[in-house]
Amino acid sequence: MDSNMIIEKEKEFIDNVSNQHNYDSNIRHLLYIIIPAFIIKYGIQKEKLILNTFKNIKIISSNKENKIVKAYYSSTLKYQNNEYVIKRYMVIQNYNKISLVDLLDNLVHEFNHAINSYNNEMRVTNKYIYLRTGLTYRIYKKEDLSFVKKDPSYLLEEIINTKQTEDIINVIKNFNSPDSAISNTIYAINSETSHKYNSNSYYLEGYICKKILNNKTFIKTLENLRLVGEIYDISTWFDNITGEENSYKELIKLLNEVSNLEFEYSKKKYFKSITLGKIKDTSTKIMRIVEKFNNNVNYR
Repeated sequence: MDSNMIIEKEKEFIDNVSNQHNYDSNIRHLLYIIIPAFIIKYGIQKEKLILNTFKNIKIISSNKENKIVKAYYSSTLKYQNNEYVIKRYMVIQNYNKISLVDLLDNLVHEFNHAINSYNNEMRVTNKYIYLRTGLTYRIYKKEDLSFVKKDPSYLLEEIINTKQTEDIINVIKNFNSPDSAISNTIYAINSETSHKYNSNSYYLEGYICKKILNNKTFIKTLENLRLVGEIYDISTWFDNITGEENSYKELIKLLNEVSNLEFEYSKKKYFKSITLGKIKDTSTKIMRIVEKFNNNVNYR
């Protein structure tokens, strides 16, 4: 099925969802191309999963200004009627000032988190509940749903999610619809972006991890595990390939160090070179782990 057939096929569904959630024309017109692009990205066999995600997760437009967090996807846990219930929603901030491309990026990025969290979203043990977002999860006490901790792999989740966001937007950029409104939207997107779309999110971390993100064994395995929700043995799988115990844990720790140092660098007025040196040293350590992984797989 080509892109125009998918666009036409999903248009009624998008109108119904937009009416249900009272979306304005900006969001509605972007959904005309975003949802078909997700179906092309993940395959027609994932159509039901994708449509359920868009139907059940409401986009909330906020004019609250936030320079750091432009958008976020949230899932919260409640216990009612003798069962655990998950409430999901998405917030787009700075909505009155947001550009077309930023709105597109935010919508794709946050819905991609949601789609990759839908299967096996909740894991219940004797003492704890694990609530998953892609590769990462938050842990709550089962007895009172009090928050315990957040898994530190959230940064790797963001890096992979950003790469997939770029993939999906590049699918959109190649659409060529006979529908004039959709065609105008695609033209506007292409006018504001380069030939190949690159997101500004997590740029440094993505650059440091570029070699492993291009490793087919790594990226295909993690993308598949995220989508089905089988994420709890990833560290063992990664360590078995590198041949070093806790190498995945060390990779995650170093990525978070880089992110913290990047934030520190942006705030400093003096002695910035010291922080920059620490960023370079930490990046080198990450690349050594990546090289070890890459050298031990055949499918690269």
